[in-house]
Amino acid sequence: MSKTYEDLSGAAGKARFFRPSRFEASEIFGGNPPRLVFEDETYDLHNISARGAGCLNRRPTDDEPAKAPGEHGLLRLTQHGRELFLGTARKARADSGSGIVTTGFELESNRFDLDWLIRENASILAREARTPVELLEPPIAYKTFCADAAAFLGSYLLRVQKFVGPIEGRLSEAERNDIARDLAASAETGWLDLVQEGNALVGDIHNEKQRRIGYKSYTERTVTQMLLAGPGWARCYFKPAGYPGDYKIMNYGYEQKPEGAGVAEKFLHLLGMSASRAIITRMEMVASLVCDYANDRRSGNGDEFTITSVGSGPAREMEDILSGTPDDVRWRMNLVDQEPAALDYAFERIATMPDRDRLNVTGLNISFREMLRPSPDNAAFMNNDIIYSSGFVDYLNPLLAQRFIKRLYDFVKPGGQVIVGNVNNLSTGMIWPLEYITDWTLYFRNEEEMKAMAREIPDAKVSVISDPMEAVYFLVVEKPAS
Repeated sequence: MSKTYEDLSGAAGKARFFRPSRFEASEIFGGNPPRLVFEDETYDLHNISARGAGCLNRRPTDDEPAKAPGEHGLLRLTQHGRELFLGTARKARADSGSGIVTTGFELESNRFDLDWLIRENASILAREARTPVELLEPPIAYKTFCADAAAFLGSYLLRVQKFVGPIEGRLSEAERNDIARDLAASAETGWLDLVQEGNALVGDIHNEKQRRIGYKSYTERTVTQMLLAGPGWARCYFKPAGYPGDYKIMNYGYEQKPEGAGVAEKFLHLLGMSASRAIITRMEMVASLVCDYANDRRSGNGDEFTITSVGSGPAREMEDILSGTPDDVRWRMNLVDQEPAALDYAFERIATMPDRDRLNVTGLNISFREMLRPSPDNAAFMNNDIIYSSGFVDYLNPLLAQRFIKRLYDFVKPGGQVIVGNVNNLSTGMIWPLEYITDWTLYFRNEEEMKAMAREIPDAKVSVISDPMEAVYFLVVEKPAS
């Protein structure tokens, strides 16, 4: 039954104050948004509306202080040195968290013409030619490998085009999913062989910056372009959340389900997920280590263990932790993440778990840098049995990683453990699909580099173990019991 105008309630609270629609910059600008310049400060554009823009920047805390919120000045949008917009604006806000500075700008007398900006930005990108001297071209062996990878993908996409394309409009969603699954299963062995070959080819040059840039550029111009129709590949590459590894990408890896409109998109997505199953084994491994700790130390008298997950994401491991420990074991859990949406998702999922009553969960939307500083807020982390981080230290340079591990170690009680997962640099890992195909930059560490993260903790028992796929190492740092 339709409602009368008297029945329509409108919005409540702050939502009553209308704001123009806001769009993710990476999405509407095809993965290459313009830069935002406010007076003499340069920012990475994250989202935009007709009236303003939001920016995300990773900025060390000891940088020169930026202009304070409330200041007025000239705002420009530029692409490859060409000016797309010039107008006056006010810095409306600036917040720091998780090593990221979030800044908002409000236009004063102008408006962004988004349709024109999108077209002009695309036109500049299309016209701008990269000169060959800027890059070190990879050797013929790597180019041949990329050609083989492209031909492999092309052979399957051709099958879809020839045999499925003429009838795809008559297929149901379930039928499209089934065909995509069959194709991905057929291609999986060959694709994983190519991934291992790619890992081996880039492993020797990865630490040479100029060569790495050249290899990455060539890979993006060849292999990446064939994969971007797959939703998982596109999200990893374009990073609509402003950074890689957001919780939606993690959920793609956990769920291993077809995504996309057509069979080709679904097939490419599933192919990408086959190479990311280490996300699952990493989650299962950290859950197993936590369960082993609790099962070895439980008294059988209703024990409670306190654990903290840093960079928790969707916190899928909690189901395995609950199922892997007896019914009388209870858990006090801190989930720490920079992404509020990830915490929302985790809490909603935890609320549906059968053993939810054994779990007391606290969510903390704070910066890892805040964890490094002495603060009353850090009392929540004291006397943990285990603090673990499955995929966060991968983003930290060696010195910062050492500081971070030492800080986590300070938070665990005697006999407690710090458990940290990090992608490795082996041919069995994910260095080629992550870094070279999707521009997902991480520290791919070897066993000695893992141990080096605990170098500043001389009294600890330190070990490094691998997940079953030999794609992720785990550093386990145990504090001596008192």
